Amino acid sequence: MATTTFSNTRADAVTPAAKLKPKEHGAYAILGIPIATSLLIAGLSVPGVCVAIASVTGFLAHEPLLIAWGHRGSRAQRSTPAATRRLFVLLALTLLGGSLAFLTGSTAVRISLLGCLGLATSSFALAVAGNHRSLLNQLWGVVGLSVPCVPILLAGAIPIHQALEIWTTWLIGFAATTMAVRGVIAAQKRTPRTIHWVTISALILLMLGLYSSARPLVIVTLPMLTMSVSLMIWPPPAKHLKRVGWTLVVGTVASAVWMIIVV
Repeated sequence: MATTTFSNTRADAVTPAAKLKPKEHGAYAILGIPIATSLLIAGLSVPGVCVAIASVTGFLAHEPLLIAWGHRGSRAQRSTPAATRRLFVLLALTLLGGSLAFLTGSTAVRISLLGCLGLATSSFALAVAGNHRSLLNQLWGVVGLSVPCVPILLAGAIPIHQALEIWTTWLIGFAATTMAVRGVIAAQKRTPRTIHWVTISALILLMLGLYSSARPLVIVTLPMLTMSVSLMIWPPPAKHLKRVGWTLVVGTVASAVWMIIVV
């Protein structure tokens, strides 16, 4: 009996913490892969590492914020005290990392960090408002999650124009994969996918246009765009939906490796 009680107590203690992880699994790749790629391209620096830490902890604070504000349902409300504690700790780490990056970074790094702060603030506001699942807000989330690569690159003395070109490349790739995921879900629900096809087609044309106008780096998005088109043409059945995420991760990693080689 005592053993059973102890096990149950321990399980109750662990369960809330497990629920505090962000549920938007695709966001892990959108945040993590550009950060890792930028650190490999620019090299390790104090401001760059601090930006990476602040970005990751800020992202991890997203789920506790939603729970604390009651956006995850009545069952999740039981985790509110743990969520609040986790939220304060993560926000403190985010503030510390961001402050250190700001103090030790160059003027360009500081300006880019202010931009990151604005995007992060808007993303938190959308999350609290409960509008984070709409198409426009998900695309806005792509912007906010991928932008930390800019100050990391600038901290490694990468020229501003090149840092912006790298970020633009990620934006094109992740916008396509986001539309592909939504297109697969639309196919399962048997709803029109016109906007998904139009957007992905426009992104492909944008990639080709930039490539032909002396912006060769954008070609590294080809694996991501190819995977996106493939998923739109052959959307998997509902029982294989998890394969969509892994398929896109493979394409994203391929683009990241190609980017590291090219840059």
